[in-house]
Amino acid sequence: MRKQLALSAAAIVLTLLALEAGWRFYVANFGTRQQQLLYLFSRAEIDELQSLYRPIPFVNYGLTPNRGDVNSLGYRGPDITQPKPPDRYRIVALGGSTTYGGYLDRHELTWPHKLERLLADDYGYSQIEVVNAGVPAYSTFESAVNFMLRAQDLDPDMIILYHATNDVRARLVDPAHYRGGYELRGTWRTLDQNLPASALQRLLMHKLGNSLQLAFSLDERMPPPPAAHGCQLDTSGAEAVCANLGMTAVQVLDANPPIYFERNLQNIISMAQSRDIATLLLTWAYSPYVYDAPNGDVMSQPFRQAAVAEHNAIIRELAAERALLFYDMAANLPSERQYWINGVHQSDAGTSEMARQLADYLAGSGALD
Repeated sequence: MRKQLALSAAAIVLTLLALEAGWRFYVANFGTRQQQLLYLFSRAEIDELQSLYRPIPFVNYGLTPNRGDVNSLGYRGPDITQPKPPDRYRIVALGGSTTYGGYLDRHELTWPHKLERLLADDYGYSQIEVVNAGVPAYSTFESAVNFMLRAQDLDPDMIILYHATNDVRARLVDPAHYRGGYELRGTWRTLDQNLPASALQRLLMHKLGNSLQLAFSLDERMPPPPAAHGCQLDTSGAEAVCANLGMTAVQVLDANPPIYFERNLQNIISMAQSRDIATLLLTWAYSPYVYDAPNGDVMSQPFRQAAVAEHNAIIRELAAERALLFYDMAANLPSERQYWINGVHQSDAGTSEMARQLADYLAGSGALD
């Protein structure tokens, strides 16, 4: 009897081992990339391959190098020669996802890349390089630190600042807790959702309904700290309200003027001028329509439009006060639907138009001469 049980157990183990080996062989050689991630890779390998973001001291986070079209320095686009060649004129574009190129699957579709190509092909500035230092969800808080600690290492000759909308969120906090730091941004946390080593076990778990999460969002990686006093926004009514604060969104924004948005821009400008780096300020453009796309109604909300208008007014004033290069993108970029993906992020046609206008402005400004 014991011998039969031992033989049965051995047969089961051998069968499972054979199934495990067979499934691994199939997935490794014939499975899709998604299946290989799902059933074969470790959590560390998945994070390295799937996560767009990585923690960076003091800056909070940045782009994961060597992922897709992110280069070894953590910027979207081809590798950057360091130190900068003597004949190179380097422009660094600082901003959030609208600089990075949110929802655009190739860096060649972003406006910084198209600007570089237009300056070379249409205006003969073949020695100019445009580095895309935009990172999704970056506000002026992150860009100020990013410029101070990282972007200056690229030895830029000019920076382009394109910010406004992400700083609206930084203002949507309890007025009693409105401070110079970005209260809603938590610290990076490692998510140890370990996956079974067995590919066969993962297959069974997946078939039984376990999602086996392959990537984590930025909000999961950097959740607001427990003591954060942010606005729990409710836009279901006629007017957007911060339900937990007992105030409308407009009232919260009125109580929290964009003083830190202005201060962050001032700090970036001052750092650039101290290094003889030219600064080009752009007002932030958007489309006010509702789109059938993720976040497709964001810029149709009147309180956001009013807040962005405040930020753009500050940009115009700073450009005049500090005698900076300035282009009013908000006044000139078309708002028609073909130029936009969701009212915030531009389509291929939108980035082409933005790059065309910027190239024409820079070539005519004399700054590149």
